[in-house]
Amino acid sequence: MDKVQKNLESEGRLNLEQYVSVSLVDVVTEKIRSNIYSGKYLPGQRLVVREISEELGVSHTPVKDALNRLVSEGYVVALPRRSMVVREYSNIEFIDNYDQRLMIELYYAEEIIKRGKADSSIISDMEKYYGEMEDFLHRDGELAGLTWVNCETKLHRRYMEGCSNQRIYDLYCKLDTNKSSYMMYLNNNKLPLSLEFLKKNNEEHKALIEAIKSGDARQFGQVVAAHLVRSCAVYAIDQISTRRFQQMKENAERFIGSLDEQKS
Repeated sequence: MDKVQKNLESEGRLNLEQYVSVSLVDVVTEKIRSNIYSGKYLPGQRLVVREISEELGVSHTPVKDALNRLVSEGYVVALPRRSMVVREYSNIEFIDNYDQRLMIELYYAEEIIKRGKADSSIISDMEKYYGEMEDFLHRDGELAGLTWVNCETKLHRRYMEGCSNQRIYDLYCKLDTNKSSYMMYLNNNKLPLSLEFLKKNNEEHKALIEAIKSGDARQFGQVVAAHLVRSCAVYAIDQISTRRFQQMKENAERFIGSLDEQKS
C-alpha cells in the first residue's frame, strides 16, 4: 500500500489506473483517511456519501463501504439516521489513555530493558523507524500525517512486543495513543500537528533508543515520562483536564522514585 499512500498525498480525483492491483474500496478508504490526517475532513465534520463520491469521481458504493471500514478503525462515528462524522476526541479521554500507556511502560521498564539487551533487532528496528521519521521531517515541511503516525506507532510497539502479559500488550495496542494524539490536536486546533512538535517528538524517540541501549531502566522511565507528559501538556486546557494531567505527572514521579529504591 506504500504506492497508494504516496499518491494519495495529492489533491483531486483518483487516477484509478495507478491502483489496478488494489481494490477500489481500499483506495477510497486510504483517500478518506488521508484527508482526515491532513485536516481536510476535521473532527466533527459530517461525511456525506454523495459529496465524497463527486469529489473522488467514484460511485456511492465504495464510499459507503470505505466509511463503514473507517468506523471499525475508529476514525469515523456512525450517528442515528445514518449520518457519519469524523470522530471527535475529548481532552480528558486523551489524558486518561496516555496515563494508562505511561503506567504500562513504566511498570514494564525493567522487562523492556532486558529484552533490549537480549534481542539486538529491537534497537535496530527502532533506529530504522526513527530514521524514516527523520527523513519525513526534512521534506521541507511536507509530511503525510498517516505515514508519520504509522511509523511512530511501530517504533513504540516494537519495544513493547514480547511483553510477558499478552493482555497488557493487547490493551497497549488498543489505546492507539499515537493516532489519538494526532487526532486530538486536529480536534482542538483544526490543524495537523506542527513540524516543530513532531521534531521534538523524534528527539525524544532517539532518547528512548539510547535509554534502552544504556540498559538503565530508570533512565528509560524518565525518558518515557518526559515524552508522554510533554505530549499531554497541551491538552490540559480546563480545570478537570489540568487536574487529571497533574495526577498523571505525580503518578509517574512516584513510580520513577520506586525504580530508584529497587536499584539501591
